[in-house]
Amino acid sequence: MSQPDPETPLFDESAIERLRKVAGDQGATFVTEMAQLFLHESGKSVEEIRKGCDTADWKQVTRLAHSLKSSAATLGLMRLSAACKALEMHTRGPVHTAGTPVLAKVLFDEFDQAVPILEDLS
Repeated sequence: MSQPDPETPLFDESAIERLRKVAGDQGATFVTEMAQLFLHESGKSVEEIRKGCDTADWKQVTRLAHSLKSSAATLGLMRLSAACKALEMHTRGPVHTAGTPVLAKVLFDEFDQAVPILEDLS
């Protein structure tokens, strides 16, 4: 079981700056829309990950963690992205251990910490 590195920053502002640059004149609006969309969609994904963990649907957990990992990194949510990666890698294998719920809890906790950051962006 591999948990995210505690040195990984919670939030990387440079990711937001890159998004603003890509969007040009609409940068601020674009970032706001991305943050709102992520909050809406990722909240659903996190709930589906919870359900997948409760029902041992590891394929679903792996798929959702993979998708959430990329989206989180795009918005600079580096610890959330790392937690998603750890859970994704852990649930890809055929054996799931007592460590699986620990990794899932880390993901849930990181998501909870990311929400206020995204709300500040929107």
